[in-house]
Amino acid sequence: MAQIYNGITQYGLRFPFTWGYTQDNQVLSLLPFAEIFYALTGVSGASVVIQGWLIFVVNAALTGLLVKVATKSWAWAWLAWLFALLASPMSIGQPAILAYPVTHNSVWAFGLLGVIGLIRYFTHRPSWSIQIVSFCIIVGTVSDPWFAAAFTVPAFILAWFSRRLFEMDKPSRKRMLKGIAYSYIIGKLLYFLGELAGMLPSDGLFFATFPQIINHVGLLAESIALYFQAYPAPSNHVLQAILVLYVTSMTVIMILGTNTAYLKNKETKILLVFSVLSSIVIASAFIFTAYADGIGSSRFIVNIFYIGILWVIIAAATLWNSQKAIARIFVAMAIGGYFLLGVASIAETDWRYSANWGNTRTLAAFLADHHLHNGYTEYWNTENAWSLDIFTRNTIVLHALSPNMGVLWPRAAAQSNLWNKPAHDFQPTFFIFDTSEAGYKEDTVKTFGQPKQVLHFGSDSIYLYNHDLSPQLALAIKKGMIRWNIMNNENNRKAITKVGKTLGIGSRWAQNAYSWLMDHGMAK
Repeated sequence: MAQIYNGITQYGLRFPFTWGYTQDNQVLSLLPFAEIFYALTGVSGASVVIQGWLIFVVNAALTGLLVKVATKSWAWAWLAWLFALLASPMSIGQPAILAYPVTHNSVWAFGLLGVIGLIRYFTHRPSWSIQIVSFCIIVGTVSDPWFAAAFTVPAFILAWFSRRLFEMDKPSRKRMLKGIAYSYIIGKLLYFLGELAGMLPSDGLFFATFPQIINHVGLLAESIALYFQAYPAPSNHVLQAILVLYVTSMTVIMILGTNTAYLKNKETKILLVFSVLSSIVIASAFIFTAYADGIGSSRFIVNIFYIGILWVIIAAATLWNSQKAIARIFVAMAIGGYFLLGVASIAETDWRYSANWGNTRTLAAFLADHHLHNGYTEYWNTENAWSLDIFTRNTIVLHALSPNMGVLWPRAAAQSNLWNKPAHDFQPTFFIFDTSEAGYKEDTVKTFGQPKQVLHFGSDSIYLYNHDLSPQLALAIKKGMIRWNIMNNENNRKAITKVGKTLGIGSRWAQNAYSWLMDHGMAK
């Protein structure tokens, strides 16, 4: 988002429409708010960090507010807020990245806001609550594909069974179901329009293989444990004993407290049922789709973190208010264990703040010492590249390339197509890449020729040239597009012929139609 703001200041308001967004684009959930924020504060390392923390604090506050609705107690609401903010370093930072500036965390603010709308509708039925829920679904559907599993589907199931669960009359139930369905359709149509405009990527769904499913089950357990201070397990024996007591206490609270809290009032009942549905649906999506890969995938199920806090605090409050000594002991052990294990994990993971995170400062100094200010880098170094841009106030600017068809090629995602054209204010003279990554060395030489000099920084190689590389990149793109169009045309014509043979009909008319569409720029 900081890069997009910098692009707006340089290229104008057209820049966001040239950006290559990913499926989890956060276009509606974060982009408008982030750009206003950076317009007020400017782009700097501090403002980027503060933006991420603001989202985190807002989500924690909304979680506390929902706890207040259920427990009628500000004390338990404040405790829920602290539970969220005092998560483990691995939840706040990598791999779950709760406090990062651009994450799935931003769209879940609309999930929590939508839950408030659901509660209001199922308890008091104000017409504005449907509008709140619909707005949140539209924002979430466009911004993040995981939002459907985290909120939209659970909300629809909740509304479907609302007559049985909450004694909702039939017309009111129907209005909510229609509101959820229509807003989801509107969100998908908006996404499709973004796709047609070339802003958003194809909205595909890929299912996991059986071995992947087995792996995802274990990964899901690790991710949930990570959010709630139980993973990775501490190496200290005392802390291991505390972990056992903590997990036991949490289990007791969830089993005994949930049933009692469910019968307490309608607001609590709605929250608990929604929490169960949201957890089940997002866990199913996590397990049965092909996107989870490593513990970093814990960021996909950020809703479980906040919902889990809701669930635990509501159940704990119910047991605490029962006045039973043994119940209060379990609640105290769970709360104390959560905070203690969180503090201990700082030492266990050796987490420390570093102003030189990812060697950003060191690399910036190295490049500046060699008078290197504009260059290219590999795609997976974009995080470091963006850090350099921000840290150096755009005095060092790197754009990302990756191997494609034997040459270096700009990635469609996470950068602007305006960067692919020669410009007077960006004249790249070097390419930096990790030597362990396959394909970069050969494709760099094929795209730009032999370097005049090679520098080394850690595991990275820096190929230096004495001229602007952007015209050579533009030429490589042009030649690559010609090859791609020829190959794509041949494959499409083979497919048309194959379909005609399969259906037992002539395909000449379809071939002519395809030719006409190509001649008029309507097909490739």
